[in-house]
Amino acid sequence: MNLALLLVVSIFWKALATAAVIVAAGRLAQRAGPVLTSVLITLPVNAGPGFFFIALDQDAAFVSGGALTAFAITGAVLLFCTAWVHAARFGGFLLSLSAAITAWAVWAFATEALPDTVPWAFAAAGGGALLAWLLRRRGLVRPAGGKAAAGWGFVIVRGVVAGLVVVSVATASPWLGPVWSGFLLGFPTTLTASGWMLYGHYGRDFTAATLNAAQPSMVVYASFCLALHLLAGPLPAVTAVVVAFAGAGVFAATLALLLARRRR
Repeated sequence: MNLALLLVVSIFWKALATAAVIVAAGRLAQRAGPVLTSVLITLPVNAGPGFFFIALDQDAAFVSGGALTAFAITGAVLLFCTAWVHAARFGGFLLSLSAAITAWAVWAFATEALPDTVPWAFAAAGGGALLAWLLRRRGLVRPAGGKAAAGWGFVIVRGVVAGLVVVSVATASPWLGPVWSGFLLGFPTTLTASGWMLYGHYGRDFTAATLNAAQPSMVVYASFCLALHLLAGPLPAVTAVVVAFAGAGVFAATLALLLARRRR
């Protein structure tokens, strides 16, 4: 009974840890606008906690291998955003989400079939980034603000959904192995949950503008995955995750500051 209670508590706090930035994104989105919100939602709040929890039970080599896979499918995440934005011109949330997941799956599974090496990871990530840039929807008008921030209950539910995905992958990692753990943590869970939240409260145009702006900001997420791959081994697994996540946070803050000055 005590073990069961500890398991429930563990799952609960891990889910809440992952949900925190998603909740913040929902509360701040309308005030910050699509560009700055895009920086916030591309923080590694899915992969970061996920790899941290995995690092508590697995060695540095396991974490390094998973991080390399997550880095390789960054290109698939960029194509997720591109497909969502284009589909938003023709239909509602379900059409956008379906198109985005399809684009992600095609590129991600093609990436997974490649050799698990750094050069191939760069080729997969870079190829997806190039294709996403060529297909990116340009001239997208930023919608005007005005609607109040979403209520706490509205965004917490969506944040917990993302948190439960992270907990599930982390718990199953011993059976999944490093490659599939990184693959599943590389799925754009945060973008999906944030898109769901933003669409329901702020509408199709704001969501599309945010995900369109998120594409350049994905460099924050990619830098975390690559740094973790390189650091895990020279550093203990948990330390490597903390250092890589802190570095991504500093990078994101710097990027947000530059974007804010550019807007002014």
